[in-house]
Amino acid sequence: MLMIAGVIVAVILFGIGLLGMIFRRDLIIKLLSLGLVNGSVMLCLVSLGSRADGIAPIIRGPGNADYVNPLPQALVLSAIVINFAILALALVFVMLLVEHYHSTDSQRIEHEIKREREL
Repeated sequence: MLMIAGVIVAVILFGIGLLGMIFRRDLIIKLLSLGLVNGSVMLCLVSLGSRADGIAPIIRGPGNADYVNPLPQALVLSAIVINFAILALALVFVMLLVEHYHSTDSQRIEHEIKREREL
């Protein structure tokens, strides 16, 4: 039951993040939405890899114990590091755009770039 609840929450968070990335014009909000999407994927991976009566594979349990698969947790740790690097780099690019165009509105920045190319 806990696994299904985690997956449902992950799907809802993924939808909210995806809608934020599609419909919001502010670049900072788009980055926050991207972080939300990444977090929801991590939650889904951890939820799918969990077991109600599972124990960690490093703990010696009874002979017929159900062990939790450590692979999804290792993937999530790698995804956290990659997510941090992507968001940090994207934030630097947004800061450079804001410094040059004085706006975080993506459509206004696109309009300014088109106007610069025409000159």
